[in-house]
Amino acid sequence: MNKKYAEVYVNLPVEGGPFTYLIPDHLTGDVEVGRRVLVPFGRRTVTGYVSALSSSSDLEKVRSITDLLDTKPLFDAVRLKFYLWLSTYYMVSPGTALSLTHPAAINQKSQRHLALTEAGTLELKGKDKESELLRAVGDKGITMSALIKKFKGKAVYGLVERLKEDGLLTEEVRIGKQLKEKTEKVVALKGVENKLEVMEALKRSPAQRRLYEYLRGRGELSLKELRGIRELSGLDGAVRKLEERGFLSINKRTIRRDPSAGVVPRLMEHTPNVEQRKAIDSITKSIGSGYSPFLLFGVTGSGKTLVYIRAIEDALKKGRRAMLLVPEIALTHRMAAYLLEHFKGRVAVLHSALSDGERSDEWRRILEGKVDVVVGARSALFSPIKNLGLIIVDEEHDSSYSQDEGIRYNARDAALMLANMLGITIVLGTATPALETFHNVKLGRIALLKMEERVGGATMPEVELLDMRRNKGVVISERLASLMEITISDGGQVLLFLNRRGYSSFIICRSCGEAVKCVNCDLTLTMHKRAGRLKCHYCDFELSIPDECSECGALDMVDPGIGTEKVEEEVRVLLPKARVARLDRDSTRKKGTLAKVIEAVEVGDVDVLIGTQMVTKGHHFPSMRLVGVISGDTSLNMPDFRSSERTFQLIAQASGRAGRSGSAEAAKSRVVVQTFNPEHFCLTRAAKYDYEGFFDEEMAIRKEVGYPPVIRLASIRIESINDNLAFRAAEALRKVVPTDTKGLSVLGPAPALVARLRGKYRYQILVKATDVKVLHRTLFTLRHFFNGGNFTKVSMRIDVDPASTL
Repeated sequence: MNKKYAEVYVNLPVEGGPFTYLIPDHLTGDVEVGRRVLVPFGRRTVTGYVSALSSSSDLEKVRSITDLLDTKPLFDAVRLKFYLWLSTYYMVSPGTALSLTHPAAINQKSQRHLALTEAGTLELKGKDKESELLRAVGDKGITMSALIKKFKGKAVYGLVERLKEDGLLTEEVRIGKQLKEKTEKVVALKGVENKLEVMEALKRSPAQRRLYEYLRGRGELSLKELRGIRELSGLDGAVRKLEERGFLSINKRTIRRDPSAGVVPRLMEHTPNVEQRKAIDSITKSIGSGYSPFLLFGVTGSGKTLVYIRAIEDALKKGRRAMLLVPEIALTHRMAAYLLEHFKGRVAVLHSALSDGERSDEWRRILEGKVDVVVGARSALFSPIKNLGLIIVDEEHDSSYSQDEGIRYNARDAALMLANMLGITIVLGTATPALETFHNVKLGRIALLKMEERVGGATMPEVELLDMRRNKGVVISERLASLMEITISDGGQVLLFLNRRGYSSFIICRSCGEAVKCVNCDLTLTMHKRAGRLKCHYCDFELSIPDECSECGALDMVDPGIGTEKVEEEVRVLLPKARVARLDRDSTRKKGTLAKVIEAVEVGDVDVLIGTQMVTKGHHFPSMRLVGVISGDTSLNMPDFRSSERTFQLIAQASGRAGRSGSAEAAKSRVVVQTFNPEHFCLTRAAKYDYEGFFDEEMAIRKEVGYPPVIRLASIRIESINDNLAFRAAEALRKVVPTDTKGLSVLGPAPALVARLRGKYRYQILVKATDVKVLHRTLFTLRHFFNGGNFTKVSMRIDVDPASTL
């Protein structure tokens, strides 16, 4: 038989590849592009991804594929091209990029698992090869890879297939040692010919007779369902007895772990207005007509969600599928509610907060073509949905689309590239576009669709910039407190926004001025008063709130900073009768809490909602009439080139939660921004909802100092537990950068803003280039130098198009 070979990218951070492997005879015809395989790599067996097949190889020694992990390809030729682009652009190995194609739990532990049937158990005592293999399988079963090791050098695959055909073995693909399919017990009546005889036999067993009569004509029912029927008393005993008498069978069936089980579907009923209709027509006309990128630039409350739904409807009518991305898990619930109603049974939900089982089940539904719409956070972009015709990226400006650990990619930018490669329509929706996106609109690369009116005649609330320079130390000003009291007494709701969780951002000794810091990071610990702890939000280090200063011993610790927990405490003192809720990462750790609080706000069971940025976007609160931004300067004062842009976006998005209903009361809605910088252009522009004015001013600054989108930027982070090693490695890397390349400049190395994080010292180099090819050429040079050098106990992280330089 002619030999067949596969080109395989391994899931390891290694340069080079793909690597050539021999396809064993028993797998010939099954191995194909897009499927995962287990392959030997060095002394390990690792997951690999088949990228090509061939009938010859120039290599003298070629190792064989150990096992095949998938029944279907996870990607096709176009998606492979996309992942290889992702690998090149974001400076990771191809195998690492391809690991995004599936849930991590599947990647790590997928195995073919063999088990004996009843007939197989009877054959254990023989002395032939078949019986020897069956004994190796044993009562507990065995993985195929373990069986191969046990019978090294022997023809195992063909023997296994023969034993399966003879009904002596069964095989299943198990996703991880801990992750199993969810099953439930079900019962069904056996086919008994004479029903009268059965009823006679059960005459003296009323519980069994009731159960038998109930099951007649109903087919297979779950035990869980039967236990909920009051009339079936003594159920478990009756089930056991009926099985013993041969009248009933007990089996297990696989059930889906449904992440949207608790989501109440919502119908989007209103008729599109003129602006919405124009946007819908432009988008639907493009579906099926090649690559078509749009920016749906609509003010908050302009009805972008309805445009999304109508566009998805059109894609499905044309026989295509759709994907809708949201920046945060907090927004998935609401968007899923609309999609589940409009596309019943055809929606999959994907995000990192799902359990391994839920995520695996949703991913498999997508892979098997059982859904037409995928909704989720950034990782949903990599779902194996086929025949995609439309991608929607909601709140495209949001920094949450940037992954800052592992593979550092921007899901919005990656979505644009995927849409380009697939030749499909992509819609970026927002009320506050990212500068990069609007810059591309100005250059003619993205078509602009504007919606400047709110749905239902609602108007944008008036924004007041409240000067806090005479109110130092005050959390809630008298002005804001007064408006809160008036709003609640009139039946309205209040939203207070502060992008800092905890009670206080730090505590300090009033005697010596020493703040309590994290032992692992150059950061002060955040005070969580209710828990009685000081916590680091980066490395999770925590300790009890101290009574005395560790430096001078004084009993004079104070908490001058503020967080959402402190704001909540102040509100409860100012408005003791108000119903108060808080939404931040601390208050929503328990699954389902977020959805319950949002629902309580929507139905009017909350008077004051306090939260971080998770409450500022995407939510529709009809009775919200006052928004208070506790500190408009929190993000403005960050030493990052995007600080003004982020501040504008946060304030504009927070303001957009007020006055959305279109009622006479909503017309009186207002926003109060407490700030020490009321004259700053990003605040004055946000107060007027003047995005284009802000864009022009901010772009002038970016051009002057040389930051994106005017130039291309990459951040290189060098880290080590040894400060000296990290600094020397950073210095060595800096010297490798060519200094005479036109359009290329380098800043650093310099200590990162947080110079020590999670126990590691950090140095940063910024590489700027006017041409993306020059940028990548430089980064490849640096990576090759680092990988080939003797940089022990030092790591390098490359971040292309960083969301932040902090």
